[in-house]
Amino acid sequence: MKKTPDNPPTQPPPQSQAQDLHLTPTGFAAFRIVLVFACGYFLSYVLRSVNAAIAPLLAEDLQLSAGQLGWLTSAYFLAFSAVQIPVGIWLDRHGARRTESALLLVAAMGAVLMATSEALWLLSVGRMMIGVGVSACLMAAYSYFRRCFPAEQQPRLVMYMLIAGTSGALVASQPALALAEWIGWRHSFGLIAILLVLSALAIFLFAGDLDRHHAPPATAQHREGGFLTLCKHPLMVQAIPPTIFIVGGFGALQTLWAGPWFTGVLGMTPDQASQTLLYLNAMILLAYMLMGTISPWLIKHGVALATQSLYALIWIPLCFAVIVFWQGALSWIVWLVLALMVPAMFLLQTQVALSFPKHIAGRILTTYNLMIFVGSFAVQWGFGLMTDLFTAFGYGTSQALTGAMGCLVILQFISMFWFLVRKPNGSIGS
Repeated sequence: MKKTPDNPPTQPPPQSQAQDLHLTPTGFAAFRIVLVFACGYFLSYVLRSVNAAIAPLLAEDLQLSAGQLGWLTSAYFLAFSAVQIPVGIWLDRHGARRTESALLLVAAMGAVLMATSEALWLLSVGRMMIGVGVSACLMAAYSYFRRCFPAEQQPRLVMYMLIAGTSGALVASQPALALAEWIGWRHSFGLIAILLVLSALAIFLFAGDLDRHHAPPATAQHREGGFLTLCKHPLMVQAIPPTIFIVGGFGALQTLWAGPWFTGVLGMTPDQASQTLLYLNAMILLAYMLMGTISPWLIKHGVALATQSLYALIWIPLCFAVIVFWQGALSWIVWLVLALMVPAMFLLQTQVALSFPKHIAGRILTTYNLMIFVGSFAVQWGFGLMTDLFTAFGYGTSQALTGAMGCLVILQFISMFWFLVRKPNGSIGS
């Protein structure tokens, strides 16, 4: 008698494979889907990063301390993180098209509130509404891609989205500062509100609902993929600390504190700082373009996604350590060197998503994304509070920022050590 294996193959039957192939977008349809999701993520990254460039204008106009500026900017990450779990459920239940287009309208209302409010608490509410509204921009695309495109196309699709996001970060640097100085930062937010509405309409009209064909029965959605269950998965247990302090920490610095570091520590003018941010984001954009080609080549030659991410998780804390100890006139170049490994850092998210069934892609992606943005919020606000604390003890601006950066680097090395020693029974290398 033929013995039944204890662990049956997880590959779908031929009929299911044929159905998946039939539902895979190709040609112009695939291009249109990627384009509309990329436009939404582009705008979300503009809103995430713009405070780094216009921080001097915000601080001067609103009379904000470092802690208040950190709070106002990190309020985005707080709200973004708070809705990641329901966003994952909405993506699995209603599909990416409906979820993202509706939320982008919330972001547009938040941008209007930012453009019209005077009080810090109202500005914070507007910033939070923006965070809620763009909370699905990347995960909606990832969950759609995970369900509707083959696994071998995932790294390249991820890179397309990250290229769009980094393009938004580019626009949010020197161009955003120039626009804010020309028409005012409030009018800039009004313009973004209009673009958010247009993006919502484009996604609703052109994305389609192919991802909903892969949705499981409602009973299956409740049986598996709960938040705590996902967080206890060995991959997540290993990845959470470096995700918070390295991935999230980089996001916090890129979207706010890199600007004050350039002005307060390296002595740049606001224009020079925003120009350096432009160089940084351009380097990240170039790295994404290269990684879109290099990563599939490395996989074919036996270098797994997780191994590529491991190199980044070591590289980035080492670069930040150099940034702490070398503060010469040319030390801004280290930020560009650091940027080369940023794309590989985000490939860990793709590896985690591919380790789970595609019908819970929305929940696993948003659970992981929650950890990134919890880290970004905690580091962004905490960095400001630590800077204020060092200032209260009598240190100057440069020393206070250096002290805050040093604390972050220590936490990054601790989390990297955790990642190296916490082996998830071999699954990390699969």
